[in-house]
Formats: sequence, C-alpha cells, structure tokens
Amino acid sequence: MKLLVGYGNTLRGDDGVGCQLASQLAQEVESSGAVQVICAQQLLPEVAAAIADAERVIFVDASVEGLAGSVHVQSIAPAEVLSADAHALLPPDLLRLADVLYGRCPPAYLVTITGETFDLSDTLSEMVQSALPKADQAIRRLLEQPSVRAAYGNR
Repeated sequence: MKLLVGYGNTLRGDDGVGCQLASQLAQEVESSGAVQVICAQQLLPEVAAAIADAERVIFVDASVEGLAGSVHVQSIAPAEVLSADAHALLPPDLLRLADVLYGRCPPAYLVTITGETFDLSDTLSEMVQSALPKADQAIRRLLEQPSVRAAYGNR
C-alpha cells in the first residue's frame, strides 16, 4: 500500500493546498485499495504507524519558499534526531518516528506548492489554483511508480 498525506490549515488560504489535493485524489485512488489517504491540519505522531505499513509515502504541503504557484518534488529521508516538539512535526520527523517505533521507514517524497497568501480564508489563490494540475500530475507519477519494498530501518 502507498500512503498519501496531505496536510495544512484549510482556513489559512494557500496553506490548505495539501489537504485539498489529497481530498481530490482520495476517492479515485483509495477505491483501488492500493493507496491510503490521510488529510490533516498538522502532522501528528499517530501517522507514524501508517508510514511504517506503507511501501511509499507522499507528503503534500504548501511552501513559503519560491515563486507562488511553483511545484517542487523531492525525496526525503528520516530526521537524524527526533524533534522535541510533537506539535511541530515535519515529514522527516515522522519518518524517523516510524523507524524508531516500528523498525521500518519506506521511501518518501515531499510535493510542495508555493503559496501566495496565508491569510484567513478557505479558498486558494489563483496562482496556487493554476498549479493544481501540475501538482496532481506529480503526485500521480509518484503513486504509479512500481513499488520497491526497500526501506530504511531494521526489519
């Protein structure tokens, strides 16, 4: 199973893009049974169990770096040290937590869309809306890659 984790505050404009993309893809990709989708306001330690069970993890989030509407995809590795603040976890922290608690951490990717506005709003800016097809395509490519069971960890 592959895991898609979209996160961000849906009431802070472009910060909600990760949740929106994951929600849009959820019905389609979850029906195959090969993908689990999680939408969250923030990353919580409980997600580590789902990460450890996955063969690949794709995180989707907004970014403040770069030109508004740009889409970036990067491979990510577990953090060297766990964050002391469980209320401010980042994807590498969750990967590390999965490895520490469950002895397994699958390959992981982070797809980010650079936001334009993070003001109080439940809608995305035009720049981010125009980037949704490109981000959707990037996520689909990652989901379609053949699964490789290789992973970090002890198992």
